[in-house]
Amino acid sequence: MKIINRVKKYREFKEIINLRKFKRNELYTVYFRKNDFGYARIGILVSKKNGIAVQRVKIKRQVRAILDKNIDYKNNALDIIVIISKKYKTDEFGKNEKLLESLIKQILSVKETKINEQKKS
Repeated sequence: MKIINRVKKYREFKEIINLRKFKRNELYTVYFRKNDFGYARIGILVSKKNGIAVQRVKIKRQVRAILDKNIDYKNNALDIIVIISKKYKTDEFGKNEKLLESLIKQILSVKETKINEQKKS
């Protein structure tokens, strides 16, 4: 993930979360909104409850790898915030990947259905 594809400012995190458009499962809460940049931007939040700094950085690296695999940054104009639950275990990467992939697919399908509805109008 390139730096241009990251949400970094606290204000932007707050705006995206306050819109209350989200999908959730046992490990992740994913907030999203449409943006005007023409490319996707991602923000990842890991609580201190997930462990020491080394573990939190490992979690972020794993989540970035999953997102890089599943999101086309150039064609999706979305801001996405991924909040990781304290139940996340770094040694269960396959399970974690499947859960996040399902949420991302749901979000991208919601975006595409709205685009199709706008074209019909």
